[in-house]
Amino acid sequence: MRSWVYPFLVVMAVLPAACQPSPPPLTFDGLGPVRLGMTVVQAESALDVSFRPMDQTQSADCWLTGRGDGKDRQISYMVEKGRITRIDVFAPPGGEATVRTAQGIGVGATEAAVLKAYGSTVVVQPHAYEEGHCLRIEERGRVLLFETAGGRVTRFRAGLPPAVDYIEGCL
Repeated sequence: MRSWVYPFLVVMAVLPAACQPSPPPLTFDGLGPVRLGMTVVQAESALDVSFRPMDQTQSADCWLTGRGDGKDRQISYMVEKGRITRIDVFAPPGGEATVRTAQGIGVGATEAAVLKAYGSTVVVQPHAYEEGHCLRIEERGRVLLFETAGGRVTRFRAGLPPAVDYIEGCL
């Protein structure tokens, strides 16, 4: 085999994964084209997909949704009175959460990494149900909140108060 063939084959094997676009970061304003405060119609148009309710028993005033095409199962959207008020990122059953914040924090990151990335703006609160914490950062009336257990991020979200602080989803 020629000396250039093996490196070429390695590059060709790795190239498809390297060319996959990384998901947009979750920010204080939203995720990709979906912005906090958008109507459901605007968000569906921005994603070019319809939303599906995650539970058929939800109220019209507050409900959780995800993409109707089944993509991005790691993301849920909270809708209150027709507007996106919160975006959650979590590891779906049998899956992995690949979304991160603009500072590179995602599911599995350590509490120390969150504290380093956001510094003195982090307010550490005890978690309501787990041996862990809620690490809350507020900026311009919007919040990033990281839930932790065992010193690691288990899920995180961006949202508008008070929705971002609801522990059990819609109240």
